[in-house]
Amino acid sequence: MNKSLKIAVEKESEEDLINCLDFRKIKDIDSSQYDLFEKALTGRWHSQHEDLVNTIYLENLTDDRFVEPILDIALDKEIFRPYDDELESTLRKCVHALKTIDSEKSTAALKRLKELNNDNVENALEMYK
Repeated sequence: MNKSLKIAVEKESEEDLINCLDFRKIKDIDSSQYDLFEKALTGRWHSQHEDLVNTIYLENLTDDRFVEPILDIALDKEIFRPYDDELESTLRKCVHALKTIDSEKSTAALKRLKELNNDNVENALEMYK
């Protein structure tokens, strides 16, 4: 995956990124790829932010460098979550990813999201009580 993720990010190719996020290949992510993953999270050249955030959550990718990009995705629906409907699945996955990271920085980001008084944020956080 390392080489294919690097190619996807360097080419800013959504098609290549989608192939990288194939769940049969995703198990190959390691910390040496976190910089590439962070670049993909902040990229505006694709619409795969939900899958990227979900991968952080499902694969327990715990690194503080993901916190700001995840918070940006959560806060900027127009740019990063244009397909979120009223259930805001991407926003909910952002909450789960931040809980997975479980650091001071991610806790502060969750506090900012909680201050939005958004029912979907509250519902996602309920799972952790």
